[in-house]
Amino acid sequence: MAAIAASHAVSHVQNIIQRLQLGDKRLLLAVSGGADSMALAYIASRAVGPRNCIAVTVDHGFRPESAHEAAAVGRYMQKLGIQHEIRRLKWEEVQKPPVQRLEEVARQRRYTEIGNVCQTYQVSAVLTGHHSGDQAETFLFRFIRHSGIHGLSGMSLQTALPFALPAADNKTPVIVRPLLDFDKRTLYSICKAGGIEWFEDASNSDTRFKRNMLRQIIREADDDNRSPFNASSLLKVRKAMQGHREVIDRGLASLLDKHATVRADLGVVELAAETDGQQLPRWASNPAVRERALASVVGWVNCKDHPPELAHLRQFEQLIVSFYKARKAGASIAQTSVSTAGVTMLPPTVRHGWLFCRQRPRANEIQITKDLALGATALWDGRLLICVQAKPGRSIPEAVTWRVYSQDAAMHKWADQLLEHRHVCRKTHRPADMHQAVLAVQPIISVKPVPDAQPTLAFAFGSVCAESLAATDLDISVRAVRGTDLVARN
Repeated sequence: MAAIAASHAVSHVQNIIQRLQLGDKRLLLAVSGGADSMALAYIASRAVGPRNCIAVTVDHGFRPESAHEAAAVGRYMQKLGIQHEIRRLKWEEVQKPPVQRLEEVARQRRYTEIGNVCQTYQVSAVLTGHHSGDQAETFLFRFIRHSGIHGLSGMSLQTALPFALPAADNKTPVIVRPLLDFDKRTLYSICKAGGIEWFEDASNSDTRFKRNMLRQIIREADDDNRSPFNASSLLKVRKAMQGHREVIDRGLASLLDKHATVRADLGVVELAAETDGQQLPRWASNPAVRERALASVVGWVNCKDHPPELAHLRQFEQLIVSFYKARKAGASIAQTSVSTAGVTMLPPTVRHGWLFCRQRPRANEIQITKDLALGATALWDGRLLICVQAKPGRSIPEAVTWRVYSQDAAMHKWADQLLEHRHVCRKTHRPADMHQAVLAVQPIISVKPVPDAQPTLAFAFGSVCAESLAATDLDISVRAVRGTDLVARN
């Protein structure tokens, strides 16, 4: 039976690779050492050939035995003929988060390291070992967080790799989950039949972490066919939600093309408001479409790797509906904005529609980048790609470096320059671009011609503070990591 399951898995993965047009691409395998990712490596090596694969193991460094396990994964990859890299996270370089946020931060750092490996080898697709049990767990996790249809449709087969820089072809690498139709038991049986050693992470049993607690609930419910919490029941509801989402999304993309303006250089979206200011705009007139439109816009702006919670979307909806009711009644509305889910929404004025921008960050939430060389690209705040390079035909000293600061961090160093520059920019930029909430979340770029020189400052939209090296010889480009497609898959 295990041999049949393995053969079926190999054919299944081959079909997916061909369908996604990845047959001529080198693939990165995310291999932690667990049974699911070890089975993935075994299956992928037979589906596409070991020379077409690279494997990466991210050692979080939380357990004493993790380094030994990563090395053992390397030995098995060598046996399969797959090139292997180990990336170890160094927690002394960052402030270790509280246990409640440890999973989230570790996940972000893991994806960042995987993205770095993609950059090194110019890989465009990352295969993970997510299986049907993970899908059920994700559904339940999002359900208790009150996600809408967007979140309850679960993980998709393919999605953009979070926190990753684009490859040489200017496309962000993608995650592909080819094992979502297989359960954990099948992957265990493939490992056992193939003599594949795997490791059980003891921290996966720590129910202080919410996902582990939910995994335990599903595991216990799987013994009761009548339980609504068994994996089969959860997956049936998820599939129904996916169907609903696909129907809504078919019309949503066209609707947003007509009513949304994406400012990829600012990380801002503007949704149209009705000209009379009294009627709900078309994108907001149907509650189900309104929810999906808001989920798409909020997800694009905050760049999180999970959809926004329904409770957060309801806060945005409440202001939108209240705004038009008040206008129709000739009354004023006390609430002027909503900030939640990492996004601030500002109501329309005579100069702009509904504005969505990144919520003002907490103190020290956004780290100052290290010194970067000309031509390098930085992923800033997980949402904006920034590149500083010499203009064509200009000769720039190799000593020139640049950094990216948040507004708050830059104001502590260069308040007078920034305030003066902002005053000048108000005369040349759209009012929506210069809204205080939008400005507060834009990056400040400092360029140093030589190590000890006074830096030149620039805003994200490329206006330079003073006539200097950056004004005459450098191009500064900023764009959203998610491009301009609002209706993206998660």
